[in-house]
Amino acid sequence: MSTLALKGPQWVTFRQHRRALWWSLALAVCALAVMVASRMWSDGAVDALRTAGCTVNGSDRSCFQAQRNYADDQWFARNLVRYAAAAMLVLPILLGAFVAGPMLAREMESGTYKLAWTQSVSPARWLAAKIAVPAALTLTVVPVLSLVFYWSWSTGPADDYPTFWYEPTVFVSYGVVPVAHALLGLALGTAVGILVRRTIVAMGIAAVVIGVALAVLSRLRDGLWPVRTLTGAGLSAEGRAWPLDRGMLTASGERILWQDCFTAQSDDVGRCMTGRGGVTGFLDIHPASHYWPLQLVETGICVAVAVLATLAAFRVLRSRHP
Repeated sequence: MSTLALKGPQWVTFRQHRRALWWSLALAVCALAVMVASRMWSDGAVDALRTAGCTVNGSDRSCFQAQRNYADDQWFARNLVRYAAAAMLVLPILLGAFVAGPMLAREMESGTYKLAWTQSVSPARWLAAKIAVPAALTLTVVPVLSLVFYWSWSTGPADDYPTFWYEPTVFVSYGVVPVAHALLGLALGTAVGILVRRTIVAMGIAAVVIGVALAVLSRLRDGLWPVRTLTGAGLSAEGRAWPLDRGMLTASGERILWQDCFTAQSDDVGRCMTGRGGVTGFLDIHPASHYWPLQLVETGICVAVAVLATLAAFRVLRSRHP
């Protein structure tokens, strides 16, 4: 991060928290290294199998060890991707807790904010500077992490141990949602820090609030865009479609979900649904083409909530320190 363009309160904010900011960059570099390593490890496994003259599903007994090594390497590479995705999932929580606690609440608790306000820096400008530095870091680093994750995930470990675009950790790790989630965490952390003004308490509350917000988004995600319903017999989610509800339709169009017949007394779910009037099967899916609509709708929700939280923080600050 170049400090040449930072002036006034932004420069002060950077100087105050430079150690944490540099550590954040170092962790981001480590995350990038893990994702690159996943891709390289996977490619190395493919090359080793090819060099041995073997294939994944070959029956040649002399290829047993090469096939086993390939499977182990691909499993390891896929786990690296999963760890990177999990880190992307908790990133907004860590960011929000840092902004709420060490960056804002600690200054409000200790009273050091008064020094800045006595140097011709208004409360609003002070808060804007506090937000601007982590926001700039977020808008610079998170898109890079997202792009490298996509490169590693989509072209790295083979499909022997696949992870799909709709999985909770993968969906929030590439595209525009990672940036939206990070900004949401930043905004909610800002609001909590201004409201609570006690460092440890603010960090805990911010982590809980952001965690709940992300959990709610994950729970509602499949309803953010209209699903596609398939009907007929022997239905399955082809390709990389996201399978949702399945069951049978009655002659009147009423749905009978498979969960309704999944009981200890019913060994044959299909027979149970037919007995309840089911005449044809149905399957709700989000095809892979719904990825971007789902991403954009969720991003819009995050940005809207982030704007409201930021405005609330400025309003509270103004009411307490006119």
